[in-house]
Amino acid sequence: MMRGALSAMALAALVAAPALAQPPDSVIPDESCRPCVTERLDLKQRIDTALKAPDRSMEHRLRDENRQVRRIIETAWPTLRPLTGSRVLDVASGGGYLAMIYSSLVGPSGHVDMHNTPGWIAQFPGMEPERQRSWIKRENIGWVTLPWNDLDAPDQSYDLILMGQVYHDILLEGGDAEAINERFFDMLTPGGRIVVEDHDAIETMPLVEQVNLHRISKGDVTGDFLAAGFRLVEVVEIESRYDNRKMNVFWPTVRGRSDRFIVVFEKALDGKPLR
Repeated sequence: MMRGALSAMALAALVAAPALAQPPDSVIPDESCRPCVTERLDLKQRIDTALKAPDRSMEHRLRDENRQVRRIIETAWPTLRPLTGSRVLDVASGGGYLAMIYSSLVGPSGHVDMHNTPGWIAQFPGMEPERQRSWIKRENIGWVTLPWNDLDAPDQSYDLILMGQVYHDILLEGGDAEAINERFFDMLTPGGRIVVEDHDAIETMPLVEQVNLHRISKGDVTGDFLAAGFRLVEVVEIESRYDNRKMNVFWPTVRGRSDRFIVVFEKALDGKPLR
C-alpha cells in the first residue's frame, strides 16, 4: 500500500479514535476482566513501587520526569488482560530503562525480554547481555540479541511489546518495517498490545528525512500498524515549546525536549488482523 493511502487511513483512524478525547486515567477496563479492574484501582501505587525499586540505577531514575514515564505506563496499561503475569518484549531496550520498570509491574509470574541488535551492542558495549547480567539480577528478565530483520518469536509469545523511541531506528537502519510489524502481530496474544513512543515529525516530510532526524510522524506509525492488522487504541501527544520538528533530536536545544507521541495498538481478541 502506498504511503499516501496509509497516511489517509491513519488520519481517519486518528480522528475516529475515541481514546483521543480521554486522558489515560479515564480508560475503563473490560468488565469481563476482573483482575484488570483491580489493577486499575491501585495503578498509582503499582507504578510508584516499580519506579522506587532499589535496584534501579540513578541514571534511570533521573530520566523518569522528563521521559514522562508514568504517562507512558498509564497509556499502555492493558484493559483486556491483567498486566501482572504478562510476557513483555522490550524492543531495542538499550540499557533496560523500560525493561526494569516492567519487570516490577509484571511481577515474578511475568517475564520481560530485553532485545538489542548486534549493531547496537557493537556500538555500545554496555548493552552486551553478559555485562548487563552483572548488574541486572532479576530472574524474570531475559535477553534477545537479533538484527532487525531476524527479530522473531513463536506465535503468541508476548502479551505486550514496547518500543520506546526506537521505531524510527528500524527504518533508519534498513529494517523491513512492514515484515517486522506483521511478525509483531503474530508474536502477540489475542488482546495483546504494542506501544510505540517516539519523536514526532512533520508528516509531510519525506520519510527518509524524518528518520535521518531520528523522528517519525505519528501518522506514519499509525498507518504502518493499521496495515499490519492492528486496532488503534489510543494516541497521546507530548508537545514541547522548544521543538519545531525540523531539527535532529540530538541537537543541543532540542535534546530531551522534543515533541513526542505515544500510540497504542491492539490485536483483536479473535486473533485475526483487521484489514
